[in-house]
Parts: sequence; structure tokens; C-alpha cells
Amino acid sequence: MTRLLQRCTMLCVAVLVITISGKASDKEVPQTQPPTFVSRTELVQVPVVVTNGSGHVAGLTKDDFILQENGKDRPIATFEEVKTAPGSVRRTQGAFGEYSNTYSGTTGPKSLTIFALDLINTPFYDQTYARQQLIKFLATRLNANEPTALILINRSGIRVLHDFTTDTSVLIAALQRTLGEVPAIQLAAQDVGPEQSSIEAFVNNGAGVDPYLEMVQREAIMVTLESFQHVAESFAGVPGRKSLIWATAAFPFGLDPKSGTIISPTFVSQGAIQSAGTGMDRSGGLPELPTSNQIRSSEDLRSLEPLYQRTFQMLSSSNISVYPVDARGLIVFFPGADVSQIRGWNTVNRALFEASRETMVQFADVTGGRAFYNRNDLEGAFAKAASDSTQYYMLGYYLDKNAKPGWHRLHVKVKTKGVDVQARNGFFVTSGDRVKEDKKMDIRMALASPLDYTAVPMTVLWNSKPQADGAKKKIGYRIILPPEADVVDDRDNNHVSLEVFSVARTPTGTDADQFGQHLETNLKPGDLDRIRKDGLTYSNAVEVPPGDYTVRFVVRDNLTGRIGSVSAPLRVSP
Repeated sequence: MTRLLQRCTMLCVAVLVITISGKASDKEVPQTQPPTFVSRTELVQVPVVVTNGSGHVAGLTKDDFILQENGKDRPIATFEEVKTAPGSVRRTQGAFGEYSNTYSGTTGPKSLTIFALDLINTPFYDQTYARQQLIKFLATRLNANEPTALILINRSGIRVLHDFTTDTSVLIAALQRTLGEVPAIQLAAQDVGPEQSSIEAFVNNGAGVDPYLEMVQREAIMVTLESFQHVAESFAGVPGRKSLIWATAAFPFGLDPKSGTIISPTFVSQGAIQSAGTGMDRSGGLPELPTSNQIRSSEDLRSLEPLYQRTFQMLSSSNISVYPVDARGLIVFFPGADVSQIRGWNTVNRALFEASRETMVQFADVTGGRAFYNRNDLEGAFAKAASDSTQYYMLGYYLDKNAKPGWHRLHVKVKTKGVDVQARNGFFVTSGDRVKEDKKMDIRMALASPLDYTAVPMTVLWNSKPQADGAKKKIGYRIILPPEADVVDDRDNNHVSLEVFSVARTPTGTDADQFGQHLETNLKPGDLDRIRKDGLTYSNAVEVPPGDYTVRFVVRDNLTGRIGSVSAPLRVSP
């Protein structure tokens, strides 16, 4: 028998043991029915911020809104005006030996803000400016009743500087301890020299492009998108609309607003570059700049399209709106203004600069946020972004069961005149050929993430007495999914379909034990009643030699694609 089959595995409801059909495997988990990014009821939720010159507009009704998908009116099935309540949001602290991914203090919607300081896409000196502006905002303008989290994105990925707190002093202290980093793309440009690092190398079919520079840019984009995925999954379990304020210089890419695909680049001719000269016409005005779809940053960029789509799916499902704030502040390309200047840049270089801002606008539009750029009062941008989640409307409609995979455009209008409407402009439906790859990607990301995923609430408890098994010891654990985990589809004969994983890692990051199992069953009516009352418990064990470990537990609900994860420390004595 394999080590996997020798393990004792059971899925329990209170004291009742439920038999699970399906085979377990250490390496490959059997595939299940394709999930989509929407819930089992296929309800698409759209947070909408409505403002006028005086602030948020209150008191609107469902009849005041028009919601369109791909240009066609859709009936609004659910409607709620959300006004957040003050109060803290904090991780649940269980008893000794209990580890949970849930948040307490989340009985009602809160105004939640997540600050992301981007060091991988932002020039070194601009990082200092953005950090100073953020500290100034936290010290003077942040509402002390609004929970705020602080994260960092660098070459190593994502790091939480501080989880949600209403104490601005600890956030300021965390920022003051944070050091800047020279982005890899900046170092790579210095290494390859100005001839190969110039953006002019990216035109004329990419002639002169340095492969190393291209690889570094691609890696920076991947790390950024994966960091956004970690953020989306980490805060998915916190109710309400969340504002993700992204202090960055961003990166260039073009996204077709109609199809949601990365735009096939067209190229700027060398003649256009030469005729641009200083970039000023005889009247002293700036000529029209090329947009990002006229800049060829990399042909391989289009291969990242599934990663872009999955990232936007996760952000939308978690009700996270992105607010890019240009960390470079106000910049012009000609002398004489009392602002930052970039000297020696020609028209194409400026086009790349503008293209990164276009990226910010597109991230904001797709997620329902707002982009802030060409301004020196970054703290004002921070304040506006943080206030948007204090009051909004949540609209919902049912997706057509025959909805085609791909990009679906959204447009929300309000019949009241003189108001500004802010909502995401679309969403993705996963195609069948992407479901298998998305599932593998989701699980790999959850196992590797430094953050706990919260879409499936769960608590892990260690058993008190390890059992010897040769040179290794078997340490039992229980994974408890509370009733609100909602992993049973009562419309489909009480169907349950879960993937359960555990990976024990040493302090050096070496995997000491791995386990994965697919669980599939249809519950009897009496079992369903017990789950709704007491939740669901899964029991198993890790097998490791004496030492210190961090064990990562992941549960994926295959019916919805939601994921929960918990990291728990483990010390095994000789």
C-alpha cells in the first residue's frame, strides 16, 4: 500500500462519519466539474459608487439604475444601499493550537482600505516620495474608524506589513521601517546599456531588444499580477467593497475594452520617431503621443493573457476596486514648470511613460476604481480612494446560463442628472479549456502564498499526542469548515466536492511532507441538517521527523472555485 492509502482519512459532521467517494493522490487530484468565477446561483454583483459635487448620493432605489451587459439591459435581481459602520476588523484568535483564516468584527460591511506600496514597478527615488506622501496621509487624514491594511510588492512577491487596523501609528511605524529597492527592470536597463534599453528598441519589430531586459519586464508583470491575486484571495472573506490603493509607476500594456484581450501591438515607424525631434511643434505644443497599443514591449506579453484574466476575475469576485496612484507625481517633458522633469526623453520614451498611466486607467476601469496621476498631492488621491467604500450601492443580476466565455462588458447608468457613476466596466467568464489550468494555478498559488486565503472559512487544530511511525511521527489534525463555509449545493442532491491539501515545510523552505485528496459525495438530508448546524470536519495527519515546520493547509470548493488556506506552525519533539 502507498503511504497515501495507509493514512486514516474521514469527513465528519459532528460525530457522524460520512463516506466519501473518490480516490486520493499525493501528486495529481482528479478533475471535477468546471467551476466559474461566479457563485452557484450565477449572481453577478456590481458595487456602484454614486457621487456629486457634495459627496456620496444617498437614497436611490433600484428603479434609478440601468444595468447593461454587452449593450443590453439586464433586470436587477438584487439591490442594496450599503453604508458602512465604523469598527475594527481583525483576525480571529482561537484557543492555543487553533489556527483560523477568519476575521472577527465583520458582522456588517466596513469601509476597508488596502494600501499597496509597489517597489517592483516604481523607480527608486519615486518610492521615497510615495512613502512620504502615504505617511503624511496616515498621520493627518485617515479616519481612525476605518480599518486599513498595508502590503508591499517587491521582487520576492507580496509581503503584509500590517493587517487591518484602525491604529494609524502602527501603520506609520511599519512604513518608516520599510526600505526602498532598486527595481530589477532599472538594474537590467543599466546592465544592457542605453542602446539596448531604450524604448526605441521596442519599435520596428523589436529590433535591438535585449532578451534579458524583456525577461525582467515580463517577470515584473507576472509578480505584480500574482500579488494582486494573493490580495484578492486573502481578503475575499471580508464582506463589503474594498479599496486597493496601488502606489506605483505601473507597466505598459494594452487591453481591448470590447474583447478584454491584450491588444496585438502595432509599431511606430522609425520615420515618426525621427520627425518627432524634440517632441514640440513650432507653437511650443506637444504632439499627440502614441498609445500603449503602438508600443511593442514584448510579443510574449500576450501569453500572459490568462494571468490577466484570472487576476481581474479574482479582484471582481472579492469586490476589490483598484485605485492606482502614480507615485511619480506631476511630471512634464519640457523645462520651465515647477514640477519634476524627465530630461532627454524623446516622443517614444514619453509614449511608454504615458502607456504605464494608461495601464493604471485600465486597471481602475475593469475593477471599478479610479486612477490618479499627474498630480503632486498624492495624499489627496489616497483620501478620495479611501472614502469611496464608505457608501455605495450593490447591484446584482443573474448571468445567462448560456453566457459565452470571455469578456462581458458592463455599463451602469443612473437616471438622476448631475451625478458621477463609478462601477467596473466588465468581467470574464472562464472558457472550458481554461478551467483545468485555472484550477491548478489557483491551488499552486494558495500553497505558495504568504497570505491566508479567506473565501472558504476554516480552522485547523492539532491533536495533542503524536504517534511514532519509524523515523517519522504522525501528527493528527482536524480542519473545521463552519456552516457559513457553504460548501454544499442543495440544488444538486446535496453535492459536496472538495480538494484538500497539506504541505509541511522546514524553516529553509524544503517540503518535508505533502498530501492531497479529492473528496466527492452527495449528503443525505439528515447529514445536511447537521452540517448547517455544526459545520464539517476533515481529519488526517502529517508525517514528519522531529523538527520545526510550517504546515500549509488548503481547501478548495470545486463547486464555486473558492479557496481557503491556513498556515500553522508545528514543532515535533524527538
